[in-house]
Amino acid sequence: GRQHIESFEAIQSSSFVLFIDGTVLACGKNDEGQLGDGTLEDQFGTVMLFPPIRRLGVGASAETAFFVGFNGYVYSAGRNDHGQMGSGDTDFTEWGRKVLFNMDIHASKISAA
Repeated sequence: GRQHIESFEAIQSSSFVLFIDGTVLACGKNDEGQLGDGTLEDQFGTVMLFPPIRRLGVGASAETAFFVGFNGYVYSAGRNDHGQMGSGDTDFTEWGRKVLFNMDIHASKISAA
C-alpha cells in the first residue's frame, strides 16, 4: 500500500525521506558515507537504509547524518575527521555508529544544522 512520509531532510547534496514505519530512503552525494548505506558511492536514485535500526528521526549537517532509532539511541554516519559523529573517535566508517553520551539519553527527535 501507500507509505506515509513522516519527515524529509535535505543537506547540501544529500536527501533523506523518513516514513512513519521507520523506513528511510536516501539519495545524493555520498563521498563521506553520509547516506549511511555502507558505501561511498553517490546514489542517483533512492536506496533503502537497512535495519537493524528502525529510524524515528533523521537530521543531517554537511557531510554527517544523524538518526534516532526506535530504541531511543542516536546513530551517525559520514564525515568524522573532527569527531563530529560523536562516536568517541575520529575513525571513518560508511555505516551508522552509535553516538556516545556521558549520561543515559533516550532521544525522540533530532535536528542538525
